[in-house]
Amino acid sequence: MDGVSRASGLVLAGAITALVAACGSSEPAAPETPELPALGPAATAAPVTDPPVADAARLRDQLLTSANLPPNFTALPARAETPLGGQSAPTTPAECAKVLTPVGTQRAGALATASVQYTGPNFASIDIDAASYPNDAVAAAFSELQATLRRCTHYSGADATDIAVDYRIGGFPPPKAGDAATAFQVRTTSDGLTLHSSVAIVQVGSVLAQVAVTAPEPVEDGVLSDLTAAQVRRLQGVSGP
Repeated sequence: MDGVSRASGLVLAGAITALVAACGSSEPAAPETPELPALGPAATAAPVTDPPVADAARLRDQLLTSANLPPNFTALPARAETPLGGQSAPTTPAECAKVLTPVGTQRAGALATASVQYTGPNFASIDIDAASYPNDAVAAAFSELQATLRRCTHYSGADATDIAVDYRIGGFPPPKAGDAATAFQVRTTSDGLTLHSSVAIVQVGSVLAQVAVTAPEPVEDGVLSDLTAAQVRRLQGVSGP
């Protein structure tokens, strides 16, 4: 992948189902894949002094648009309360169903929430969501999101057709953007097929934004970094791509 033009963030369970259908369930199992790296140290949110964003429409306008992305990525229609990773189905452990759902769904108390989804070629897409919290709640929300990841480094579930899905979480280099940032990767495997997600959670003032990049092949560090930096600039009100 080369830069944002290859960034992606598919709805995981649905994508796995589509890949199985496209490739045929009789395909041989994929070769054994290496263990993911451990999650890095937890990041700490920066103090917030500016007034929080309380207008959902304003927050939605601050998310990346198709004008910020390559022409082969197309916006999907808005879908209320759709989880980023498609993991609304039960998982084991149960709390791991939260992973990749929108920040505002994972942590209650948001003043405003917004999300966008873009689909691209080869089962690729870009998913972004954001939630604004009261200034004194940002640090706790950021910490809680990271704590869930540490309790869910390996979990399981099933897709819409009841085919088993295996999820593994590992570390990923955090983008150097925003007031604070953390990153992780999710490897989703079902019926011998695998999707790779790389995800950043970044703080910009009172806003926590989650940027998910997913593809059938591992996502390069620069893809997530470039996309996250572009999203941070939008939240900071900086004009340009």
